[in-house]
Amino acid sequence: MKTIGELLKTARQKKALSLMEVADRTKIQEKFIRALEADNYHALPESAFVKGFIRNYALSLGEDPKMLLAVFRRDYSEDAKGKVVPRGLTDPLNQPRLRWTPKVTAVVSFAVIILVVTSYLILQFRLLAGGPNLTIHSPTANAIVGPQISIQGITHPQATLTIQNKQITVGDDGKFTETISLSQGPHTIIIEATDRSGHTTTIQRPVVVRE
Repeated sequence: MKTIGELLKTARQKKALSLMEVADRTKIQEKFIRALEADNYHALPESAFVKGFIRNYALSLGEDPKMLLAVFRRDYSEDAKGKVVPRGLTDPLNQPRLRWTPKVTAVVSFAVIILVVTSYLILQFRLLAGGPNLTIHSPTANAIVGPQISIQGITHPQATLTIQNKQITVGDDGKFTETISLSQGPHTIIIEATDRSGHTTTIQRPVVVRE
């Protein structure tokens, strides 16, 4: 995409005109014409003068000044002092910089698909590598209990469950309840659930038994 300076220079060269000849036609100083073709706006006066230069330059070459000024406005604006600056330097800070285009939509869609697939694979890996889910509802950790302790929880319905190395029946919904007897003092209850692949999940639940 050509800049305003490149468009003007190309049009001048097609007319086989020198910078001096354009300066004579437009009454614009040659140094300003040179700066304009080089898009060197630091060497040019305020924006209002630059627009006048572009209009006169375009007319002298038989070009459409409205089209060239539109290109200029596309790429440049003016600062508080009226000097020409690249448009990005004067855009409001809160103006959205990302425009939603079909290309952006495709990139975002692809990223979402990759994220979903990756998450699924990670979940499957964890399910294969880890043991079955096991949750103990009662007793809570470090609970003070009596000699008869009711252990309640939930695991996978097809898991093999043991409490203190004793196999326990698991319901069709995965829930289980078992009462064990312990002597007075601190104990650690060990609950293990093992799936068909041999992966085991272990929970140790410390309790204190009091009469």
